[in-house]
Amino acid sequence: MFQRPLTFITRTVDRFFKLQSMQRLEEVHPKVVRFLKNRLGMQDFLGLPLTLLFSTAIVNYAMLTEISENIVNSANMKMIDSSVGLFFFHHRADTTASAFYYFTQLGSTTGVAIMFLVAALVLVLKKKWHYLAALLLAVLGTGASIYFTKVYFHRERPLDVGYYKPSSFSFPSGHSAEALSLFGMIAVLVLLERQHIRNAYFWVSLCLTYILLIGFSRIFLGVHFVSDVVGGYLLGSLWLILAVCMLEYLLLHYKQANALGQQT
Repeated sequence: MFQRPLTFITRTVDRFFKLQSMQRLEEVHPKVVRFLKNRLGMQDFLGLPLTLLFSTAIVNYAMLTEISENIVNSANMKMIDSSVGLFFFHHRADTTASAFYYFTQLGSTTGVAIMFLVAALVLVLKKKWHYLAALLLAVLGTGASIYFTKVYFHRERPLDVGYYKPSSFSFPSGHSAEALSLFGMIAVLVLLERQHIRNAYFWVSLCLTYILLIGFSRIFLGVHFVSDVVGGYLLGSLWLILAVCMLEYLLLHYKQANALGQQT
């Protein structure tokens, strides 16, 4: 999916390992250098792709942790949340707010469940079991994390600026998290099958637009702080990364099993 940039990185890594200093290091510590080559190579998904995804997951988790801590401790973040919320409250027209209200219902539990079931049904009919497993992990993992994270932080919704009153706690934004995990996974699957899907990049762009608009709608309607939406995106993307890792591993295992079957 990202063959060109990954190939460029791999060539750079190869040149790095051909340096005399690295060759001398390999003579002294061959196992260490071999481990690094395996982690940074493009021989299969367990090399550079997994390393990059794992690194992204670590950065993602660190940012999510930082935001979570700052919700309680940072005066600057509270000021940003309040200022942005008040700005949209004072510039919110009834017509636009009403449109965003109906749009944001697509990210509700019912809306996500319907869209998830439609996507799952398509994958079942196409017998794409590996894709279905990844979609299940992304969406169900995100849903469970949202529930327990909201209960843990117990953060109240923005006061006096909400277009309507949701019943759950504020952090993180469940709409944003589920939008990113569900439609992020759909975008990944479309890219993987882009040779068989007409206007694949259009559908990917549509998925990304939906994700961004759902997050914006939560802030615009005054039912979430900016930090809630950012936290939701980070949480959703963390599960998306895990789902992609599992999907690539399953596909690699499937290819290896097929290769062994053909040899025998």
